[in-house]
Amino acid sequence: MKKTTIWIDCDPGIDDAVALAMAAASRDQLRILGISSVAGNQVSDRVTENARRLAAFYGMEDVPVVRGAREPLLKVPETAASVHGESGLGNCRLPDTDKPLASENGVAYMAQAIEALPEGETLTLVPVGPLTNIALLLKVFPQVRAKIERIVLMGGSASGGNHSASAEFNIWADPEAAQIVFQSGLPIVMCGLDVTHQSGLYPEQVEALLRSEKPVEHAVGEMLSFYADTSSRGRTVACIHDAVTILYLTNPELFGGEWASVQVDCTNDINRGMTVCDRRAKTSPKPVLVLNQVDLPGFQKVMLEKLASI
Repeated sequence: MKKTTIWIDCDPGIDDAVALAMAAASRDQLRILGISSVAGNQVSDRVTENARRLAAFYGMEDVPVVRGAREPLLKVPETAASVHGESGLGNCRLPDTDKPLASENGVAYMAQAIEALPEGETLTLVPVGPLTNIALLLKVFPQVRAKIERIVLMGGSASGGNHSASAEFNIWADPEAAQIVFQSGLPIVMCGLDVTHQSGLYPEQVEALLRSEKPVEHAVGEMLSFYADTSSRGRTVACIHDAVTILYLTNPELFGGEWASVQVDCTNDINRGMTVCDRRAKTSPKPVLVLNQVDLPGFQKVMLEKLASI
């Protein structure tokens, strides 16, 4: 099987940490070209350190980790510490590592890595945080567009937000960057709240991970126990938003969606950060596949099998 080449852009973050675990467990299907950090769930120093430690913890010592944008394009940075904790990973404490950062200029490093791909090879961008790095990449290094097959992102919603009544956090954190990405004309798969609020693990499954003697399963159990208390109150599952992107790549049969044109509200009004998804038949083009269905038992089975394999 030919592997899909991906670049993961993240702000770890508990659900980012699980997404990275899914990627690490899927290296028979995915070639991970690199991992970049972006300020979002926590400040740049914390998410960058988390990305570095997580890559080492999951056995991705060979995958370069780089620091991306320290703040949004225009707005003042605001974190989601109330959801992910002061460390960004809840109560989980990962072992230290001597894995170095490959670059402090992550967007330039990403562009060079994409340009260096062999003739005819393309890459899938997998951003699971604010879209600052991806917007900068497309604007500053437009030549890389030819080698980007698609963008599979976590963000947005066609049916209401989580940070505000209308805006999902990743898009709200940098709406101007999100608008640049959604209007880029590149094929996009939007793994937004419509599908991620349906995608997660039951409390008893999280508890089983927490009891596990396997280091990765136990660590993920620690993270998700914290996360379930802060982000999934009132839901039957602990939603693991960012992991949907990786499982969509490895197991697309688990998901369904609708094609749409997406605009981002960049005003300073109540709907700032809202993703306006136009699915009307007369609207053309529709470059964004908005996921809104998941086979939950299948999702859980694949996720738990992948965690057990690391």
